[in-house]
Amino acid sequence: MKKANFLDWNNNILINSLKKIDLNIILVLILDTLFYLLSGYIVLFWLQRVQSNIANFNLPQNIVSMGYERAQELVSEVRTFYYLIIASFILLLIAIIFLASILKGIIWAKTIKSKISFNLISKFLVLNLIWMGFWFVIILLISLFVQQQSVPMFMLITIILGLFFTNTIYTIFMKNPSLKAIPKAIKLNISKIHLFLLPYTIILLLIFIIVKLNNLFTFRYSAILYGLIVVTYAALVRYYTSTLVQAIK
Repeated sequence: MKKANFLDWNNNILINSLKKIDLNIILVLILDTLFYLLSGYIVLFWLQRVQSNIANFNLPQNIVSMGYERAQELVSEVRTFYYLIIASFILLLIAIIFLASILKGIIWAKTIKSKISFNLISKFLVLNLIWMGFWFVIILLISLFVQQQSVPMFMLITIILGLFFTNTIYTIFMKNPSLKAIPKAIKLNISKIHLFLLPYTIILLLIFIIVKLNNLFTFRYSAILYGLIVVTYAALVRYYTSTLVQAIK
């Protein structure tokens, strides 16, 4: 594809994606805002409960003077407490994935103009348990095994890859609800990466600009305006990337 034709092709995709925007975008913005607010409250509630339990966990002031049996009991209590925190964290992730599967499922269905049904949302939940679970594990492994100074770079790469593949997976899935959307999307993104490179470079550049804009918003209720900008941009990216994926397929 020649350079001029490639740019025209991208411009046509952008125009076609904007033409798809209708009044459903209002519902999309509301649901997206609701998802992030509820997710934030769930995480905050979990953190408060964990902090409260840690504060209430009594450790003897003089561990050295403890007897062997009491020391063994303490080790058992600490181990149990640790496992409870891990279990609660897993439940937290499942709750967020469940919430995402409902709200994001409706959002993507409205974006792709697919029919919303219990079957679609149920399959979307299964897809997210696998896909989002995979990325949560990647983030956990980075946190545990990557050197601290390298963590931000690895996290950034993970976020970019997650964005790159997820938009394609969700677009394919909404057209044909199946777990096969995962390998199909990965294959498409890799084999046609030259067609995705320019659009995603621009998308990431605009994300960087939006992040930097947050430092300029210091007036009253600026957080509300900034949040509206973020969810609106996310909605526009969904319309564009879904149109892009369907054009490349």
